[in-house]
Amino acid sequence: MASCSSEDSSNQEPVTPQGELLLVAIDTAKVITMTEAGTNPVVMLNRLTNTSSYFSSLSISPDAGKIVYDDYQTTSFSPDLISTRQIRVMNADGTGDHIAYESADTSVSFGAIRFCSNNKIFFVEETYWPDMSRKLHTVNADGSDLQTLQGQYNVADVTTDMNYFLLQPTAGSSSLAVQIIDRSGDNGAGSLYHSEPFSGIDEYGVGSGVFTADGKLAVIPYEEGTDLKVRIINMATRTSSDITVVTGLSGGWLSYHLAMAADSDRGILTVTGEGYAKSKSYLFNLSTNIVAAPFENNDENVLGVYIH
Repeated sequence: MASCSSEDSSNQEPVTPQGELLLVAIDTAKVITMTEAGTNPVVMLNRLTNTSSYFSSLSISPDAGKIVYDDYQTTSFSPDLISTRQIRVMNADGTGDHIAYESADTSVSFGAIRFCSNNKIFFVEETYWPDMSRKLHTVNADGSDLQTLQGQYNVADVTTDMNYFLLQPTAGSSSLAVQIIDRSGDNGAGSLYHSEPFSGIDEYGVGSGVFTADGKLAVIPYEEGTDLKVRIINMATRTSSDITVVTGLSGGWLSYHLAMAADSDRGILTVTGEGYAKSKSYLFNLSTNIVAAPFENNDENVLGVYIH
């Protein structure tokens, strides 16, 4: 989630073909698939039971065979409130949907879900009331072997080998920065590997970043003036470069969601906000700096499109 704007325009060039992409989106409490052009949406899973049903994030397994997602349901209201907070796993064709983790605490929210390379699922479990707490978990796709990792980092993403954490942007006394944590540091408690400054950027102008599937890059969306860009951090050299994805932002609130494909090169940025009747998604290449003309999603409830 971020701030500021409307839009529009990109380089208006096709993304270089590198094999067919799998696009998966959340629409309230539905998982849908679509073509690379955003057409022919197909509902693979529908858990929409009332206005309190929703998913907030998902992750596709490295082999594209499974999808993990967080599920929030409220089936009645006070004083007989019944809520469920679950991490669920389904096959990519929508079959085999099952619970991998469940919390009885109705104040719980989940974040940073990642289907890792060893078939482990990483996720963050947070509560904000009555006290702030944060737990970093891993669990097998079948729900077995739940483990809690050291630390209470505000994680945005984890590498698929789970060696590094990418943290949510934090505002300091003079600048905004995104930190990367090496989990092997400080006897397993984690230590700072890299801090990426975003000088002159508004506190809400930097979004949640992600690692590429090979763990070689961290990619972070952010606003600069009337442009929406991605910052690419090379994990080996700890240097960075930028790609402009959207130009001509014009004011008003804006939110965006970033996802990277399994090839560690192609990404998708989904943008919505004031002035958008429906969200738009922009495909881009890190290696060529080409940004495709955007496609409009099915409706305003599609806030994030994922790519494999």
